[in-house]
Amino acid sequence: MTKCPRCGKDVSSRPGTICPRCGLKVSEVNQKTRCPEPSCRALISKKLEYCPKCGCKLKNYNFSDFIKMARCKIDETLNEKE
Repeated sequence: MTKCPRCGKDVSSRPGTICPRCGLKVSEVNQKTRCPEPSCRALISKKLEYCPKCGCKLKNYNFSDFIKMARCKIDETLNEKE
């Protein structure tokens, strides 16, 4: 069993499950993730390799990719405070 992310009702964790309370397709929501790009953050399928909205790489990161994302986020945060 799992909880519906929209209303919190206990629902089956089987593929194709629809919440009986709110009608959300629970299995589809569980197969999505947020884009790691701080300026995008689109909700996208976990099966994709690149974000269709911004083109950000979603899979097969190496350490230098994470460092670049962290630096961009830090720079963005500092620029907002100025």
